Formats: sequence, structure tokens, C-alpha cells
Amino acid sequence: METYNNVVLEQLPKHLKRYVVAQQYERYTALDQALWRYVMRQNYSFLKDVAYYPYIPGLKKAGLSIAHIPDLQQMNDSLKLIGWGAVTVDGFIPPAAFMEFQAHRVLVIAADIRQLEHIEYTPHQISFMNLLAMHRS
Repeated sequence: METYNNVVLEQLPKHLKRYVVAQQYERYTALDQALWRYVMRQNYSFLKDVAYYPYIPGLKKAGLSIAHIPDLQQMNDSLKLIGWGAVTVDGFIPPAAFMEFQAHRVLVIAADIRQLEHIEYTPHQISFMNLLAMHRS
């Protein structure tokens, strides 16, 4: 498992590491990038007015941008400064594992981007809200 020079990831228990997959950033297509921008703009548009104040600055602090899918190395470079890390997983993982990643201060991100036909379904708002919680802790 790639640890991105982040001690938080180096200390993950072995049973959680089995859920982690490589990001393979080079496989993201122009359409994937466009879908990311769309979802991020939708989230930003909604949450800028209703989320706790540090949410928007927290996105930047976490290495996230509206402009492009985050690179895990860049995210981990940012997150390790506040004692967190980020990994990619293959789709959904068991809720108990998800919560345990959070307990170890690791943000779990799906390695794949949702397809155009599922663009209106937004379970990822939970992940964005986790950024808020991470920023506050």
C-alpha cells in the first residue's frame, strides 16, 4: 500500500489496508474530470451557504480543488500537516471499516468517478462533510 510519506497511513492496521487500492490517476479521462468539476460545483454552490464556516477553506487545506480530481500525493501532503491522511478504495466498503478509517484520521475516497447517468446521485456529500469534521478536530 502506498503511504505517500504520511505517517498516518503508515500506521494503519493491516486489516484496513486490504480495502485500499491504487488511485491510478492517469486513468481518469477528460469526462471524469468534467464530472468531478460538476459535482464539486454543485456541492460548493449548496454548502457555501449552509455548511459550517471552515468548510470551504477546509477543502483547500485538504488539497481539494474544484478544478480537478485530487491527486492522493497532493492530498496527503496537505492532510499530513493536520494529522490526517487519504486513501482510495474500490467502491463502497463496510460501514464499520469506513468508521475505523475515520477513527484513524484517514479520509476514504472512492477510486472511481461516478458515471454520467448517475451524476445526480450524490452519496459523496458524506465524504465532503467528513472534510468538515476533519477540519474541526
